[in-house]
Amino acid sequence: MGWTVTADAEEFWRATDPYLRAHRVASTLVLSILDTLRSRGGGVYGAPPELAWWDDGAGPSALVVHTPPYRPVVSAMPVDAAAAWAALRPRPRRVLGPAGTVDHLARAWDATVDVLVAERLHRLAALRPPRAPAPTRPARDADRELLWSWVQEFHDEATPDDPPPPRPALDAAVDQGRIVVAVTGGGPVAYAAVGPTSLATARIGPVYTRPEHRGRGHGATVTAAAARLALARGAEEVLLFTDLANPTSNALYARLGFVGVTDVVDAALVPVARKNV
Repeated sequence: MGWTVTADAEEFWRATDPYLRAHRVASTLVLSILDTLRSRGGGVYGAPPELAWWDDGAGPSALVVHTPPYRPVVSAMPVDAAAAWAALRPRPRRVLGPAGTVDHLARAWDATVDVLVAERLHRLAALRPPRAPAPTRPARDADRELLWSWVQEFHDEATPDDPPPPRPALDAAVDQGRIVVAVTGGGPVAYAAVGPTSLATARIGPVYTRPEHRGRGHGATVTAAAARLALARGAEEVLLFTDLANPTSNALYARLGFVGVTDVVDAALVPVARKNV
């Protein structure tokens, strides 16, 4: 009973398989990270990963996945598991997970929570594609540099506090046919990527439209095309995250047939002493 920590993605996969299968939707971020580690090696993020599971005597019931320099991703966990984890590890600057778990961890580290982004995980119930979509097609080799510039633009606009995006992830998505683009006037104007399918789940993201082409339905078009692609690749659950502070994107995905499942927060953990200064 307690936490077990490993840097071996295969060991973690074997140990947590029952938990991941039972919570495959809520574990979408963990599954994505594991797919990257298992397919591209433990050094893909730079530093060795820290993969941990909590066993309360009845099998794994909580997870922590940390791939520096990225923030740890945590699952739902009870207070005692959070306290035990905080006793094992120093407080990170940020953490991503359910608000309740983040609060448990913050208290255990004698810190307060400063929510940077609140997100909602959605699953596709029944696809309702836009009525007059722009043409879409798979991304091609010739699109790589344009897409790479868009990945960087998306990072600067939506996630500027995160580490820079890795180019190999984009190239792998193009190579594996997991990116669709909307085309008008002969050139791409928007794109959506689909993550690898794992345990019959796949997550869409990012979805990006160049600023000068926004407000014309291109985001809905590429999201619908990406959803169809995910289903064609064997996904039973098609997922995506939205920023709860962006009512436009939340309404768009609802119109397409996505429904909210659970909320998570990307939060800074601020030491109490520093907060009071």
